[in-house]
Amino acid sequence: MLLLLATKALIAPALLAVAAIVEHKFGAAVGGWLLGLPLTSGPVSFFLLTEHGPRFAENAARGMLLGLVGAGVFVAGYSLAARGRSWWRSLVLAALASLCVTFALLQVSLGLGMTLALAAAVLGIVAVVAGAPKRVATAPTAARPTRKRGLVLRMLVASSVVVGVSLASTVLGSVVSGMLATVPAITAIMAVSTHRSAGRESARNLLRGSVAGMWAGAVFFAVVALLVMSKTPGITYLAAALAAAAVAALSGRIAAH
Repeated sequence: MLLLLATKALIAPALLAVAAIVEHKFGAAVGGWLLGLPLTSGPVSFFLLTEHGPRFAENAARGMLLGLVGAGVFVAGYSLAARGRSWWRSLVLAALASLCVTFALLQVSLGLGMTLALAAAVLGIVAVVAGAPKRVATAPTAARPTRKRGLVLRMLVASSVVVGVSLASTVLGSVVSGMLATVPAITAIMAVSTHRSAGRESARNLLRGSVAGMWAGAVFFAVVALLVMSKTPGITYLAAALAAAAVAALSGRIAAH
């Protein structure tokens, strides 16, 4: 458990820092795409397997797919709200929508097939909502240079959120643990930061990119759920990583165009 917490505490701020650097160098959409990949939740899935066994990992992977539904709702909600609202109003509305959907999903029990179909349908809708209509940007605000103090603060917040989720997940079971692992805390932090520093259109580009990355996450968790009970951990996670990489490359190219 300590290894899991330490890994998550280090991965979350490291991902946030890399995403901030990538966003500053290559643009918000690329930074968002990186945020959408299962770079945090993927290792969490592996550690849940090593700590609790294949059945727990299978259910957790299904929970992670459900968690992507809530994350997708957050992205769509923030993207819609950011068109005419401030960052804090957009954050509150998106978070409330995501929480309501996540709570509703906790009340039902879905098999893997239905879960995967639901996640794919929601991500498809979110991609449309986040990507259209594209408005012509009016004199975009220049992105401010990333301040070390602000970046460190965001990294600490991200680490605290992820560790807090981990501590809660130990008593909430496999499915809820998986759903908590995909809470879009880092995406929310980056969206707010981008919204404040570079404007709403840059924030929407970040979120649009994150949807492209989420497709890779959905494939990763689907492969884990399908293989973890019958294959070795090495084969399971290698297959999941390869499938996710292929989808990430495809979704990234589609998002770029």
